Amino acid sequence: MSLSTGLIAVVALAYMAIMFAIAFYGDRRSTPLPPRVRAWVYSLSLAVYCTSWTFFGAVGQAAEQLWSFLPIYLGPILLLVGAPWVLQKMVMISKQENITSIADFIAARYGKSQSLAVVVALICLVGVLPYIALQLKGIVLGVNLLIGAGADAMGTRAQDTALIVSLVLALFTIVFGTRNLDATEHHRGMVLAIAFESLVKLFAFLAVGAFVTYGLYDGFDDLFNQAMLAPRLEAYWKETINWPSMVVQTGVAMMAIICLPRQFHVTVVENIDPQDLRLAKWVFPAYLALAALFVVPIALAGQMMLPSDVLPDSFVISLPLAQAHPALAMLAFIGGASAATGMVIVASVALSTMVSNDMLLPWLLRRNNAERPFEVFRQWMLSVRRVSIVVILLLAYVSYRLLGSTASLATIGQIAFAAVTQLAPAMLGALYWKQANRRGVFAGLATGTFLWFYTLVLPIAAHSLGWSLASFPGLAWLHSNPLNLPITPLTQGVVLSLAGNFTLFAWVSVLSRTRVSEHWQAGRFIGQEISARPNARSMLAVQIDDLLQLAARFVGEERARQSFIRFAYRQGKGFNPNQNADSEWIAHTERLLAGVLGASSTRAVVKAAIEGREMQLEDVVRIADEASEVLQFNRALLQGAIENITQGISVVDQSLKLVAWNRRYLELFNYPDGLISVGRPIADIIRYNAERGLCGPGEAEVHVARRLHWMRQGRAHTSERLFPNGRVIELIGNPMPGGGFVMSFTDITAFREAEQALTEANEGLEQRVSERTQELSQLNVALTEAKGNAEAANQSKTRFLAAVSHDLMQPLNAARLFSAALSHQNEGLSAEAQQLVQHLDSSLRSAEDLISDLLDISRLENGKINPDRKAFAVNELFDTLGAEFKALAQEQKLTFRVRGSQLRIDSDIKLLRRILQNFLTNAFRYAKGPVLLGVRRRGGELCLEVWDRGPGIPEDKQQVIFEEFKRLDSHQTRAEKGLGLGLAIADGLCRVLGHTLRVRSWPGRGSVFSVTVPLARAQTPAASALVEPNSKMLSGAQVLCIDNEDSILIGMNSLLSRWGCQVWTARNREECAAILNEGVRPQLALVDYHLDHGDTGTELMAWLRTRLGEPVPGVVISADGRPETVAQVHAAGLDYLAKPVKPAALRALLSRYLPL
Repeated sequence: MSLSTGLIAVVALAYMAIMFAIAFYGDRRSTPLPPRVRAWVYSLSLAVYCTSWTFFGAVGQAAEQLWSFLPIYLGPILLLVGAPWVLQKMVMISKQENITSIADFIAARYGKSQSLAVVVALICLVGVLPYIALQLKGIVLGVNLLIGAGADAMGTRAQDTALIVSLVLALFTIVFGTRNLDATEHHRGMVLAIAFESLVKLFAFLAVGAFVTYGLYDGFDDLFNQAMLAPRLEAYWKETINWPSMVVQTGVAMMAIICLPRQFHVTVVENIDPQDLRLAKWVFPAYLALAALFVVPIALAGQMMLPSDVLPDSFVISLPLAQAHPALAMLAFIGGASAATGMVIVASVALSTMVSNDMLLPWLLRRNNAERPFEVFRQWMLSVRRVSIVVILLLAYVSYRLLGSTASLATIGQIAFAAVTQLAPAMLGALYWKQANRRGVFAGLATGTFLWFYTLVLPIAAHSLGWSLASFPGLAWLHSNPLNLPITPLTQGVVLSLAGNFTLFAWVSVLSRTRVSEHWQAGRFIGQEISARPNARSMLAVQIDDLLQLAARFVGEERARQSFIRFAYRQGKGFNPNQNADSEWIAHTERLLAGVLGASSTRAVVKAAIEGREMQLEDVVRIADEASEVLQFNRALLQGAIENITQGISVVDQSLKLVAWNRRYLELFNYPDGLISVGRPIADIIRYNAERGLCGPGEAEVHVARRLHWMRQGRAHTSERLFPNGRVIELIGNPMPGGGFVMSFTDITAFREAEQALTEANEGLEQRVSERTQELSQLNVALTEAKGNAEAANQSKTRFLAAVSHDLMQPLNAARLFSAALSHQNEGLSAEAQQLVQHLDSSLRSAEDLISDLLDISRLENGKINPDRKAFAVNELFDTLGAEFKALAQEQKLTFRVRGSQLRIDSDIKLLRRILQNFLTNAFRYAKGPVLLGVRRRGGELCLEVWDRGPGIPEDKQQVIFEEFKRLDSHQTRAEKGLGLGLAIADGLCRVLGHTLRVRSWPGRGSVFSVTVPLARAQTPAASALVEPNSKMLSGAQVLCIDNEDSILIGMNSLLSRWGCQVWTARNREECAAILNEGVRPQLALVDYHLDHGDTGTELMAWLRTRLGEPVPGVVISADGRPETVAQVHAAGLDYLAKPVKPAALRALLSRYLPL
């Protein structure tokens, strides 16, 4: 019976997907597993020991000899049940030393030898590669059986299967085994997946065993009874137990459990809490017992029920297939695959860690490539580990191809076990033999590895290649069992290699000297306490005062006390000698003593003192040797440092004799030969220097006495000497603790010369800065004067323009009044006369606009315009403008439309009216068709627009028109001309108000000028009366006109009389009083603001109202349009009208106060 390849692939992929999911869950889980669950997961992960050898090969061994499979199960059980402290000690040491692999463990014990780590890593690599090949062979065996091929077929399909399995396992190992750079960081997802695999393979094997025992037979008794009677098994039962082989293989299995890289990794490196071993030491033996339960029944049933040519290693799958149970066969295949993949994954992680940490990382450090950003270094190291995993699995695939089908699973497993057990002597010595050293380990490993290769690997390789054993010296003799011992060649090779290893290891370790670093590391490994009994004496049960006394014996009491006080201060605590010392205090003591005794000796001294035991003689000898080495090194280091510093140094002892100096000291003073020597009194040297004038002026003996006095007093001093050759030497003297003096001599000539040059440069710079400061002060004074003159000139200009405009407005006002009076005298004037009157009025209006523009520009330049923003309805503004410009539209025979709005806007109504007046003036000046004053709403703003049908403005001129005194003279305009200030004024007023001014134009079709104004927050409707020019007569209304210009009075009288008013005129207060005395009671008063003798229109109106006893309406007419003047007029309850008076505006104002 066989299964399809597709089905097998689907089931295998589904199983790997489950594995990926479990590992992913374990890695991504936010919280650690509960302690009890974690302990179970850890215990089950130890079953990575059970590979395809135990799943398939154990049955094959049992089929050859009934109990030959037992050692691989019995060894770990005996170790965990009988000596669990071995593993506990390994775990404790590894956590203390931050161990990452078995190579790291052995190297750390033997003086942290890098070369030893490399050798151990290579042995592991050589021993584990065949083991991984064995797993690939087990998986291929299962696939071949399921598809109906031969169990040992090695065709293309098998090779492809092995390669695919290698690549998939490499992917899994890379994803979940190399996520972090720190190799001691636990791979929670990988361990969880291994624990799951352990359950799967155990369940699968028990299922097959139960099927065979209780499905094919009626239990164990029936199976064994039939086996005893089976003719095929007659020779099988005659096979006796090979006890020597059993014992040797059990010992090998016990050593393998602590030496296998994968087993070390899951047992030691992946251990989170040492307490988890308490459960594991019972769960793992029970697991092995269950796994061994059905090995013999399956082996017996396979021999009885299957053909004799069936490979015994395949019985686990072949029996269900032979009985037409494909599902059980598939389960058995999954169990075998689980056993193989778990081993491959963990072994690959362990080997890649050793390759990267022990082989490639030292090479990287030697090349100084580690001095790079951490993230770059991290990626480099992780990449190395990932590539190592791929290379290891590809090498295992190559090993699988080379092994072929000549050796059984059990044989390969035993040879791999024998390889890694070569590490057993080094491991046992690391844990229990203090005298073991690195040289002994190297000798033992070299001997054992050579014998292992020569007696175990070479015969199999020779058999595969068809070579004769006789061509290798002694090999054929060994395989012929010359001593007639009841052991197999495999057992013989294992015994020989291990015996040679142990012998050379012990012999060389005893004969060679152990280094201090190895001796100290031995103390850390062998002295590791496993017991955690509460009543056990703590290693840290020592007071700070004990450590202080210990340190004082080596470095002196004062230095030790000061160091301890400073350390307590850095910790933020007070110094209390009676307080128990923690690990930080012990570490501080070790650092303090390391400078005297060396690091290793310091650790031994401190440890002995803490434990309260006497140091052994060998410890004292080693410490003395290392202290001597440290002293010699320190002396050489100090002498090298003194010789290579730039200062001259001389040292004087307590008796004021010279004891040390350096070469620079001799160079500075140029002493003659024979003067400077050890023991020379310093007085002789001082006297020699003084006689040469090197100590300054004065008697030589005075200099000698003064210097000796300073040294005896132990006073530090500093001085400078100027040598006759011009060199400046700085002398610094400091006393030494316990007497003596240290003098340093520094040549500071270059420094003093630079200081002098800097002083001179500084003085010159200060002088230049002073001169420049004076120049800047003069410039500032001149600038202030110029600014004051400019401001005075500007103010004078403003006052001049205001005065001139007032004086010009007076005659203009009179002329406008006469012009208006003439324009209303239609009868008696010829058509030519009427046309002349119109031209006159137009010219006067142009002159008035020119003067107003000049005044506005002046005020804008001086910032004299302060807007008075208020909320008002648009119609209030548009009604006034409509009344003002409709008359102009009638004169020019143009259509003028006003489209207002009741919406309220926030602006200064007067300034805004001035802007729109300029727009409308321009529109009527250039328009050839209708003119529109309208409004558009855009969000929270209103756009007030003036449309005209004028000639338009080219796009390149649309910015020029807003410049002062700029006009587009190419346009054919009407008679009146301006200065080109209107739009400049409008632009300036918009900036003052914060409004946006825009222009759009289409040449030949017209233009649109607009100003955007924000809407008022409160939109309360306000009723506004539409002011229309009254064309009716004012029906005898009584008006009093007061002005100090006779021409204005005559013009006003003529105009108002033609409108039907009764007019009285006066030039001052006296003439007004005379008119009032005649009984005249005016209905309205028109008053000039500036009257003779300093009198003002507001004062005269106040007098007039008092005289009449009633609030007579009044209008103040003035050319002074300053905001303060207008505000004063309005405050007096009067209206304001600007000169020259526009007849239309005057008539609109009169219509508000006088009856029609």
